[in-house]
Amino acid sequence: MGSDAFPPFDPTQPARDAAFASAPVALCIVARDLRLLAVNARLAALAGAPVCALVGRPADDFLPGASALLNRWFDRIDAGRALHDQELSEPGGERTFLVSAAPLLDDAGSTAALSVALTDITRRRELRAALARRERQIGAALESAGQWIWELDIPTGRVARSRHWRRAVGYATGELSDEAQHTAWSIVHPEDRPGVIRRYEQVLAGTSEVFEAVYRIADRFGRWRWILGRGRIVARDASGKPLRLLATSVDITRQKQIEEELEATVRQRERLERELVEANRRLTELSEMDALTELPNRRKFDKALARELGRSGRNEPSLALLMIDVDDFKSYNDLYGHIEGDDCLRRIAEALRGCAVRPADLVTRYGGEEFATILPDSTKHDGESVATAMLQAVRALRIPHAGSPDGIVTVSIGITVRHAEAAPGGRRTDLLASADRALYAAKQAGRNRILIAGVDGSMYPVPVPDAAATDATPPGPG
Repeated sequence: MGSDAFPPFDPTQPARDAAFASAPVALCIVARDLRLLAVNARLAALAGAPVCALVGRPADDFLPGASALLNRWFDRIDAGRALHDQELSEPGGERTFLVSAAPLLDDAGSTAALSVALTDITRRRELRAALARRERQIGAALESAGQWIWELDIPTGRVARSRHWRRAVGYATGELSDEAQHTAWSIVHPEDRPGVIRRYEQVLAGTSEVFEAVYRIADRFGRWRWILGRGRIVARDASGKPLRLLATSVDITRQKQIEEELEATVRQRERLERELVEANRRLTELSEMDALTELPNRRKFDKALARELGRSGRNEPSLALLMIDVDDFKSYNDLYGHIEGDDCLRRIAEALRGCAVRPADLVTRYGGEEFATILPDSTKHDGESVATAMLQAVRALRIPHAGSPDGIVTVSIGITVRHAEAAPGGRRTDLLASADRALYAAKQAGRNRILIAGVDGSMYPVPVPDAAATDATPPGPG
């Protein structure tokens, strides 16, 4: 209520007009001596007493502590100052009233009394206190979780954030510019801003109902903190155009750090697994390699032969097996020593390897001075061609051997061919035995030659071109 003067008031005339008596607000008139000159029914109901019992009583009888407020108001009126509404609570705080007042003037224009209105705001105060408690609880929860609420006015691009966002990033009030506080997306890391704006525009366009983005903002110490923002459109105009976006943000820096640590751990584990696989592969290779000649060893030979024999569905001759033995190698070692003998085997191994060039062909050191070769998907002719090339390649090395009738190191080769139709699923031992018999027959026939085992067990020699070259005078040692 304002402080404009009422018409002159006669305190001797009871204020009993109908409007005053039946007003829906608790009303009373208080004299300079702070006694109640008049009360209406609503105030009497608040006081719990009849109207007649209240008139003439001091205001403190109705509302203890009211005299101090009333005296202050009279003083303000006398000083020409305006009156303002005040809250006044009963002792013990059981009830709280909102008290408003206006001066009533006498004939001389002086303030004779106050017209006072009281509104019981006890329930409002309780709700306000509960709301304040709730706000404190929500604030504490948001602050402890590193969260804050923000609202974007879409037409102006201005954003309002709850105070918790400054605390989350370590800023005190007044430490941030107006642009940083109220301009949308200004606090977002420049590299992240295009992606955030793209998601925001998707919400404005209606292609996404929820705004959700992960981005970085700088804290007070210049460190970039990871933030997860989520929100929805909460207001639109009559045409459906978005007006306001309400969202929450949460600091997920620690989660990001954990994710990065986990990703680093996963990458390290994958790297270690790859290294382990590679180490196992290398170990397997080493375990299947002959250290002297660097050819696959007997173990690798056995596995490869078993694999080839296990293959099915063949309609053509499927496998040629060659057994190769260095002729008179014991006497070579006796004549030249084991160091020269080892070097001789290495050179022979390299020559043999160069004759079996298909990816599936396998030349191995079978043991001692003996070698074995598996030629998958090969005919009798294929086996003879490779064996001939091997025999000639060893001869071409012209390694001197005084203990050999040929004067150089030579080899003998036995061949067997496994036919799918003739021996489906043939046994490994049968194939080895057949090739070994052919090799033995070649040795018995004078060495430096090739024999092939027939299906019926008979042995056939394989002609080797330029055999006379072995009669040439061998070079000197070394």
